[in-house]
Formats: sequence, structure tokens, C-alpha cells
Amino acid sequence: MSEFAKTILHGYGVDTPEVREFSARICKSSGILKKHLAHGREMYHGDPNMQTYGAPSLDKRLSLFTPEAIKIGALAAERAISDWGGDKSKITHLITYSTSGMTTPALDMQLIKALGLPQTVKHFWVSLMGCHAGVIGLRTASEIAQADATFRVLVVCVEINSAQAQPLNPAHLLDLNNHVVSIIFGDGAAGVVVGTEPAEHETPIFEIDRCHTSYIPDTDFHITARISQSGLVATLNKNVPVVVGQNSGKFVAQLLQGSELKPDSVNWAVHPGGKAVVDAVEKGCGLMPEQLRWTRYVLENYANMSSPTILFVLDKLRDDAQKLPTGSEHLIHPWTVVLGFVLE
Repeated sequence: MSEFAKTILHGYGVDTPEVREFSARICKSSGILKKHLAHGREMYHGDPNMQTYGAPSLDKRLSLFTPEAIKIGALAAERAISDWGGDKSKITHLITYSTSGMTTPALDMQLIKALGLPQTVKHFWVSLMGCHAGVIGLRTASEIAQADATFRVLVVCVEINSAQAQPLNPAHLLDLNNHVVSIIFGDGAAGVVVGTEPAEHETPIFEIDRCHTSYIPDTDFHITARISQSGLVATLNKNVPVVVGQNSGKFVAQLLQGSELKPDSVNWAVHPGGKAVVDAVEKGCGLMPEQLRWTRYVLENYANMSSPTILFVLDKLRDDAQKLPTGSEHLIHPWTVVLGFVLE
């Protein structure tokens, strides 16, 4: 990540020792060891607006988003279909989520073509939902699938956050928000197929038992993302971990109400919004560090990718469970709490 700080600051054209040291400190404390980007500093070459704070660059950023989103979105979808074990001609619904860009034809239409899905597939594209879109996608797909046992819903979450990386404000080169937003977000895509009453050739991995949502009032300014002529501009309030920590424990208590499940008798798949956010969930829910090992693994190796991130956490949990030797299945619980959040 220290190399990333040098690379991105060079792209911004502000690679001074003071700014480099400031950014390196944030990288070191972020809990992120590496992340994956579709675009590096080369995206700033040949376009002065991409290097100038507040300059119009939305068109360029969307043109950077589209081909990469289609490419990695299709790869994620193909993997999800392979894991599912069914034939893609049986996909009845497609839901795509992305906050980091948009395109016309929309991403859902582009993926139908790229994947060769049936022309009759019902499709939706949801934009600007943010970090909890992966959880919302699972919930929505589950509710659709329950309407008809033949429905198979493909959910694809795609983010090319690197296309929206904003130059630093020359008047505030050490502004914490600018650096944090550039550092904590990575690129990625993930997919999943959801249905009911699986056939013999289908391979279910998780079963969705219940869903719960809770709105936290007066938090609309904590996380913002607005589309401007210079691209997608995000702000993160320093109190986000505090709000998450204060509310996560009672939220999970409401989710588990009526069951015999307790925080220490379930697996935990938490959206890794950042190191401080993960630490706040650990404290707010009374967890041991080991209980958030899958969340921290994804944060360390992929950063916060926004919508697909929680699906990466579930995939890591699944992968570890499949590698357990016979007789040690007790190391991973049969039930999992999946937690995502965005402050409204």
C-alpha cells in the first residue's frame, strides 16, 4: 500500500515529501495490505482535467468505468453460474448493482449480451446504493425467488472505484477525507445465483433464513456520494465507526430475536468498510477478533470494494469451510450473521 500511495500521488501531480508521508501513514493504519485496481496513474496521462481538482472529467471517468465493469462483471457472473451448477438458460432474473459508474445501454443489458442469457430474462440495474448493495442484493433475490420455485436470480455487483479517484484539493493537500477515500476503496466484482427448491445438479452453498433492516435517523451526512462534473465525489465522516459501533449490537440482537442463536454461536460475515469500522463492530457486538477473520482477510487483501465486498467475505468463509478436515467441522458454525451498512 505504500507503493500505492506513491503511485497515486504521482498521478495527482502532488508527490511532495509532506503529502507522501501523510498518505503513507494513512495506508499503514488502514488495515489494507493490497488491493486490485483496473486503472492506475496512467489514467491521468494526456488529460489535464483528470489531474485538476474540480475540473470536468465525468465523461472520461464513465468511459473508463464501462469496459472494465462489463469485463469483470461477466467474469464474476460466469463463476457464480459455474458454482451454482445450473444452465444459464435457466436464469430468470438478473440484478446488477454499481455505485462507481453508469453506462447506456445499462450494465444489466450489457451483461445479458456478454453472458448470452435468455432474451426473456427479467433485469434490473440499481445504482448508487453504496456499500450495503451486496446484502440488499441477496435479500431482494431471495424475496423474488420465493415467489416461484423455478426462478433463478443472478445477482452481480461491480465496482470500478479507480475510475472515480479524485485529485487532491491543492488548497487542502492534507485533507483527511481526500486521502482516505482514495486509499480504502478498491475494484472488484462478485456474483451469486439465488433460488429455492434446488434440483440435483444444483449446489447450494448458503440458505437465507431471515433478513432484517434498521434505519438509523440523522446520519444522512455521514457517508455521501454525489455525481458532479468532476465525477463521483465521496465524503466519509470521522464518526462513521462510532455510529456503526453504537448500533450494530442492538441490530444483531433484533435479527436473532426469537432464535436460540447467540453472537458466539454463529459465523460473522461483516462488510469491511474500514479497519475502524470492523473494530467498532467487534466491540459493539462483543466479539473476539477471530470471529471477524474472514472480514479482515478481505479488507487486507482487497480493501473496501463497496457493493461486492460482502460477497467476497462469504466466499472466503465458504472456501475455509470446504477445506476443513473431517472431524473439525465444529470450527465453523452452521449459522452465519451477514452484516452490511450504509448510513442514510
